[in-house]
Amino acid sequence: MRKVLSTALSAALLSVLSAVGSAYEVITVTNGGTVQGVVKLVGQAPTVPPIKTTKNQDYCGNSIDNPLYVVGKDGGLKNVEVFLKGIEKGKANPTATITLLNTHCMFDPRVQGSSTGQQIKIASDDPILHNTHPQNNDTNATIYNIALPFKGFSVTKPLPATPELIRVKCDAHEWMRAWIWEFDHPYYATTDADGHFEIKDVPPGTYTVVAWHEVMGQKDASATVAAGKPVTVDFSFTPKK
Repeated sequence: MRKVLSTALSAALLSVLSAVGSAYEVITVTNGGTVQGVVKLVGQAPTVPPIKTTKNQDYCGNSIDNPLYVVGKDGGLKNVEVFLKGIEKGKANPTATITLLNTHCMFDPRVQGSSTGQQIKIASDDPILHNTHPQNNDTNATIYNIALPFKGFSVTKPLPATPELIRVKCDAHEWMRAWIWEFDHPYYATTDADGHFEIKDVPPGTYTVVAWHEVMGQKDASATVAAGKPVTVDFSFTPKK
């Protein structure tokens, strides 16, 4: 039993030391390249029933369009988070405050990226009570729970100190969802209305590029970045049946 515990503790310690040793290093990037591309949906988007509201129908309405599959020009897929996996060094993280808005009984944006050290402004544009409840996606641990009692109310909070996928819900309106990918580096982008993304100032090298969608999961691809040049990495997702 002691041997098993010792082995488990050793493994845990090695894991911690490995994480500490692989901390992201900020360097000057003078001639970085760009990872760009398009994320597309293969075939037609599934027919997803609208969200049926269960509260505040006088303001929210009886139903809201379901944003699980938002497809634009030429099948481009919105709300996909694209990022470089395990990048060890590069430019500094952004310091600007990101925003999550409660607007017409939904969160906006649905999906966004962030970096450790950033803050988030949680605000409401609705004349009804909301609460914004971010949780660690893997453990369900509450990060904080912010009540937004009236239109124009806002609270600014620091994001967690360690990278994680954050799932956001509103306990007052159970259909409201958002996702925040938090990284220890700045090399990420959320696809626009036509599925395009662009990640700039990447140090030359070979990287794993990950595309993540809240329903269809994630896909990986390899990209070799040359100094001062763009490299195109496209992704295709097939809807789950």
